[in-house]
Amino acid sequence: SEAITALTIHPRGSLIALASAPLRQLFVWDWEAETYVLKQQGHTSEISAFAFAPNGSVFATGGEEGKVKIWDSKTYYCFSTFSEHKGAITGLAFLPKTSNAVLSSSKDGTVRAFDLIRYRNFRTLVTPSLQQLTCVCVDPSGEIVCAGAMDPFQIFVWSLKTSQLTDVFSGHTAPISTMRFLK
Repeated sequence: SEAITALTIHPRGSLIALASAPLRQLFVWDWEAETYVLKQQGHTSEISAFAFAPNGSVFATGGEEGKVKIWDSKTYYCFSTFSEHKGAITGLAFLPKTSNAVLSSSKDGTVRAFDLIRYRNFRTLVTPSLQQLTCVCVDPSGEIVCAGAMDPFQIFVWSLKTSQLTDVFSGHTAPISTMRFLK
């Protein structure tokens, strides 16, 4: 009877991952076996974001405490934690072709790209003025990153290669809650 704050489906479709903010727990449900394969308190605060890598090998969770955690999809073991953000995590997106990096948006006004081979923050994308970011997505080529803002209601577009802000889209009348590129 608690609220679900994040939900995603494994790329192969057999697992459904849920996060409950009030319980501070993460659940992974195997719908074929009709059982939970993971029930765990993964963060010290509410879990606010969840994403599977496109190849399904790992998944990431983001918390209100500003941490991004990387988990193995077979063992369900958390093997890396990134603590660079200074605000709550609001969105997660993996690089589409390689799954070797995850991007996170935050209320601290940054999008950070984390290398899952060297386990480090290799890019920090910033807005011209401090904005609370609400979501993040990356295009199918892995070269363009977009993030939505709380207020003003804008979408920021960066080049991941250069970290340069390339465009800002305005015109929404409410905060941007989610975005996706079409394949």
